[in-house]
Amino acid sequence: MKIAVLSRVAYPLHGVGGFERHVGSMVRHLVRKGIDVTLYTAPNEEEEEEEDRAGAALDGARIVCVLYRSIPWPRRPGFVIADRGTNYLLWSLRAGRLARVDCPDVVQAEGAAGFGYALLRKAEGPPMVVHPVGMEEFKASGLKRAGYLPLRAAARFAAGRAERVIVPDRVMMDEVRRYLAVDAARTVVLPTPIDLEEVDRPVSPAARDTILHRLDVGSSKTVFLSVGRLESNKGFSILVDALARVQENLPADWLWILVGSGPEASRISGWLSELGLTRHVRLAGRVSDEELSALYDRGDLFLHPTLYEGSSLVTLEAMAHAMPVVATTAGGIPDKVEPERTGFLVPPGDAEAFGAAILEALSARDRWADLGRAGRRRVEAAFSWSGRIESLVNVYRELLEGPCR
Repeated sequence: MKIAVLSRVAYPLHGVGGFERHVGSMVRHLVRKGIDVTLYTAPNEEEEEEEDRAGAALDGARIVCVLYRSIPWPRRPGFVIADRGTNYLLWSLRAGRLARVDCPDVVQAEGAAGFGYALLRKAEGPPMVVHPVGMEEFKASGLKRAGYLPLRAAARFAAGRAERVIVPDRVMMDEVRRYLAVDAARTVVLPTPIDLEEVDRPVSPAARDTILHRLDVGSSKTVFLSVGRLESNKGFSILVDALARVQENLPADWLWILVGSGPEASRISGWLSELGLTRHVRLAGRVSDEELSALYDRGDLFLHPTLYEGSSLVTLEAMAHAMPVVATTAGGIPDKVEPERTGFLVPPGDAEAFGAAILEALSARDRWADLGRAGRRRVEAAFSWSGRIESLVNVYRELLEGPCR
């Protein structure tokens, strides 16, 4: 079976975000199932001018790098939406053309990456599976929402031409059908998994000691951990507000570690200073895989205040590391975090409720180990690649009706 995967980013070629990790893990596990996979993606920043490259290995997958930056928008936060509404769509046209010429059995598109293939495909061409990601373009507000109009149209067009649309979590079914205007007959629920092999890979003592020393994480501290891109939709400003509201009731040695980078970094730092929280907070920036794993292992409570979300792979990673979770009910999180069993849930955007949930979690500190173990079991049972990859391959098999014509 020959599968073309269209995704602008994938780990380890690009960053280490949840989406990038998902695509990289999916490609590796497809290859291990004996699938012939070609990944069409953008070059990394060091190879930005290279239009395409084949033959690089991702556990034996073929990788084709397709030129991304047609319009040289400045690399500043204010131009991200303009970039996604122009360069991303132009990239999807190039990637879709190359995939169509290569004549795979099935095309899988991540997010709106399938727009180009959907536009260029012939009626008898290979079927397409679309996997929506966070669908941020449908959930943004104000000027940001207006700027995302081209991306929304592209995502709907791709989903409308797809034979199957993957719903990343059961609770997201209505959301996917509403935003992408797809009927139930063309949807299939396949929970987005994580790679437990990566989670369980031992961390070297040197990497662990380096990151804990750099962040001054003492063995006696109560450590809250958050991971994500520092942008407004992740809700970290809400969490800063929540911590400020309840700081007098927190343990004297509490420490919040925030891992990630992004346009909100300086603003978050300013808020922390204004509220007098700086000494209790570590802005870790980007960290290596080993360092992140060490922080998951050291953390006591995972805090995820996101305002809107897709499947939330960082929540799964925390649960896989046996961390209890305080999170919002955004996106697919309620499919993962079970109140009183694996963590605590609050409405998105409510700083008072989030602060109260942190205090509730602290009052149940004697149950953290049980909550963490239950979270790990939940991941193993429903969100690991072992079962998910076979379900995905079965979707491909159902769609195959004959050779590419």
